[in-house]
Amino acid sequence: MLLLGVATIGTAWCGYQASRWNQEQGEISRDGSDLRVEGNRQFGLATQAIVYDANLVAQYAKAVVDGDTQLQDFLRSTLFRAEFLPVVDRWQQAVQDGETPPRLLEDREYLDSQLADYQATQAEAEAKDVEAKEAGENGDDYVLLTVLLAAALFFAGVTTSFKMQMARLVLLMFATVLIAYCLSRIATLPVT
Repeated sequence: MLLLGVATIGTAWCGYQASRWNQEQGEISRDGSDLRVEGNRQFGLATQAIVYDANLVAQYAKAVVDGDTQLQDFLRSTLFRAEFLPVVDRWQQAVQDGETPPRLLEDREYLDSQLADYQATQAEAEAKDVEAKEAGENGDDYVLLTVLLAAALFFAGVTTSFKMQMARLVLLMFATVLIAYCLSRIATLPVT
């Protein structure tokens, strides 16, 4: 009778935990999905900024080649984004030093600055994916224990159907081993 009670309570507990972990996995996955949507938005904004900067750089370069200082001043003071001016200054310094500045789309420092928010959000989304996977694995572990405890309940419950004492003893021992294994696994699994 004690085996049936322990197995019943264990089955209920594992079923409850499996349900909670599956819910947790769903919530974490939803958070990860939201982060990916936000990351895509940030990527779109960064791409727009890069295209805008590239267009202005082309106009600025033509103004420099043409010696049109008024257009250069206008572009710098009115159209260039404040965050982009240090990049332009760095390029102009490189030209003055006789060096070739990096191309805009090959300038790692510039690209990293534009994509930093996107990359951080993507890293968060990937961490959520790992967290969701772990929650799913915990839920799967509890489902397996639910099945094993149900099997132990079955073996313990059918013992009265057998007239042979040895068959009853083997079934009870098998149920006891299953329950002991399940209880030892339950003790090591995280609880939500």
